[in-house]
Amino acid sequence: MSGEILISIDAGGTAVKVVAYDLMGAEIAIETADVPTDHHPDGRVERDVDTFWAGTASALRRLTAHCAGREILAVGCTGFGNGIFLLDAEGRGTRPGIVSVDHRAQPLVEELAASGRATEISAQTGHRLWGGQTLMQLAYLARTEPEVMARTRWALACKDVIRFRLTGEALTDPTEASGGGLMDVAAGTYAQSVFEALGLAPHAHLLPPIVASDGVAGRVSRRASEETGLPEGTPVAGSMMDVAASSLGAGAVDAPILTMISGTWSINSLESGPPKGTATPILNMLYRGGDRRLIAEGSPCSAANLGWFLDHAMAGRVSVAEANTLVANSPVETRRCQFLPYVFGPDPRHGTFVDLGASDDLGTMLRAIFEGVVFQARRHAEDAVAVAGLPFPETIRLAGGASKSPVWAQVFADVCQRNVEAVRASEVGALGAAICAAVACGAYADLAEATAQMTGVARTHRPDPALGSFYEKRFHSFCRLDHGLAALLEEENP
Repeated sequence: MSGEILISIDAGGTAVKVVAYDLMGAEIAIETADVPTDHHPDGRVERDVDTFWAGTASALRRLTAHCAGREILAVGCTGFGNGIFLLDAEGRGTRPGIVSVDHRAQPLVEELAASGRATEISAQTGHRLWGGQTLMQLAYLARTEPEVMARTRWALACKDVIRFRLTGEALTDPTEASGGGLMDVAAGTYAQSVFEALGLAPHAHLLPPIVASDGVAGRVSRRASEETGLPEGTPVAGSMMDVAASSLGAGAVDAPILTMISGTWSINSLESGPPKGTATPILNMLYRGGDRRLIAEGSPCSAANLGWFLDHAMAGRVSVAEANTLVANSPVETRRCQFLPYVFGPDPRHGTFVDLGASDDLGTMLRAIFEGVVFQARRHAEDAVAVAGLPFPETIRLAGGASKSPVWAQVFADVCQRNVEAVRASEVGALGAAICAAVACGAYADLAEATAQMTGVARTHRPDPALGSFYEKRFHSFCRLDHGLAALLEEENP
C-alpha cells in the first residue's frame, strides 16, 4: 500500500498545482505550473486553452518522474468554478477560456434583474445570478459571439477541460453543473426551461453529460500518457468544483462543521439538505448524492488583502511572518481603525481604512486587516447558515492562506466565538480531488470513508470568552460602516 499513490490536479486562477498523495492523504510530492491569465483593461479575464494544458502537462511530467516506481491508482481534477471554456470536438479552444472573475456578463444579469426574470431563473437553478456564473457567460456569448458558438462542440468548466485532454471524454459532475447555475436542482437535471427562456435551447447540446464525482469519468489516453507521463488507462474521477473539493478535503462530511476558506476568495460553506426559506445563495450545489447540498456564500474579500497591503502599501518591507508578529503584539481590547477588505471588489465597494486615529500604527492597521477579513467571513457564514436553516455550527474548519497563521486563526475563533480547527492539508482542494479519485478506483467504499481516513486537523484554536462582547460590538460597527460606505458609493456611481 505504501507504493500506491493518487494524483490530483488543482487548476486555480493563476497557477496549476499537481500533487501526489498516498492513501492516507499524506502529500508525497507537488509541482506547480504558472499559467498565464490575461487581464484586459476592460475587465475581461481570459486563459488560452493550449497554454493552460501545456503548463499542466509539464507539471505532470515532473511529478510522475519524481514518483517513478510508485503505482498510480487514479487521477482527480479540480479547479475554479464558473467561468467557461468553449472547445471544438478535438479539445481545441474556439476562443480563450473565460475565468470566473471576468464579469462581462454583468449587464445581462442587471437586465434580467430589472425585468424580474432573474428571480424566476434563480427559483429553478437555486443560485442567484452573477456576472462570472457559467449560465450567464454562456448566455452572453450566445448573444455576442454567435460565430464562435457555431464552431463550438463543448462548453466546459476549468477542471473538465483538463479531464477532456487527459481522456478525450467531455463530462462534468453535479457540483460543477449545479454550481454553474446550469441545473434544475430539484429535478437533478439540466434546466431546459431556463435555457429556453434565455435563448440557449439551440446550444444545450454543448453541455456535457453529468457523472458522479466519485465515479470513473474516463481513462488516460495514449496521447495524454505520452504528454504527461501518466500510465495509459489510469482511471480519472468525475471529481468536484474547487469549493466542494475543498470542503471534502477539509473533512467536513456528515458532521455539523462550517468550512471557511480564506485565500484569494472568502468561501464559507456547510453541508445540508435543500435550502430553507426564500433566500438564494451564491452556491447551492448538489453534493455527495441524494438530497445533500453544499451551501456557500463568499466574495473576493479575504486573505489576499494582506498580500496586497504588504506588497503595495509596504513595498515588501514587511514580511508575512513580521506582520503576524506585529498583530500578535498589538493589544486586542483597544481603540483602532477598521479595514473594509474590498481591495479586489466586488464593485461598487473598494478597500479602505476607516476611523484612523493618532494612536493607530502599523500593528493596529495590520490587526484591522486580519479582523476585517474575519468579519466578512463571519457575515458570509451567517448568511449560508440561515439559507441552510441550521444553527451556526460549534466547529469551524479553516483552510487557505489564513489557516497557516496561528495568530489569524485565533482571530477567527475569537470573532466567531467558535472552536477553529486549522486543516492539516496544505492544498485542501487538491486533497478533495484525490479523495474522489480514491473512491473511483475502489480504494475506499465511499466519500465518507475516504474523507475520514485521508483528512485531519493541524491545530485547534479555542475562543477567548472574555473577548466575545468586545468583538461583537466591533463586528456590528464594521457592518454599519460597510453598509454606509456602500450606499455612498452607489450614490456616486449610479
